[in-house]
Amino acid sequence: RNGTVVALSLFTVHLLVNYWHTCWETAGQLSHPQIVLKGQSRTGEPVLIDDFREAYWWLRDNTREDSRVLSWWDYGYQINGVGNRTTLADGNTWNHEHIALLGKVLTSPEKESWEIARHLADYVLVWTTRWGGMSGDDIAKSPHMARIGSSVYEDIDFRNYWYDERRSEVSSMMEKSLLWRLHHYRLDPK
Repeated sequence: RNGTVVALSLFTVHLLVNYWHTCWETAGQLSHPQIVLKGQSRTGEPVLIDDFREAYWWLRDNTREDSRVLSWWDYGYQINGVGNRTTLADGNTWNHEHIALLGKVLTSPEKESWEIARHLADYVLVWTTRWGGMSGDDIAKSPHMARIGSSVYEDIDFRNYWYDERRSEVSSMMEKSLLWRLHHYRLDPK
């Protein structure tokens, strides 16, 4: 009987120590800032990529305090918290039609998008990490933007909105979109 109590006590202590260790390790992994990324230079040396933070600080320092920023909802909290500017959507935007409108603005042809965006926001923010060798940017997210936009707006056909990175091919619809045009502004040789 005493042996069972000792064994259960040791087992409980072992579980608690493992639980504490797991929590400590997870907290360390999750506490790295998400707007400052670690990368590698061409020589393999570690570098910090702080373009996100710099862009939010640019918004904070170079725009009016009452400026409104249109972007995909992923960046809403950061625009508001770091850039101290009003954003049209963030991770707590539950209104599907509102998110669909952002999808429509970003994936529609430039002139059509401008006619909508100019009534909603003072600035449009899009992220490109592609030129730095990463592909998790707004171009990668844009088929989802088109799909969400098409769920409310029938003039968006998300099946015709695509980009094949392996073959460097882009659909006509995507190439005309506000997102593509902003993403490639002064960078695309075309």
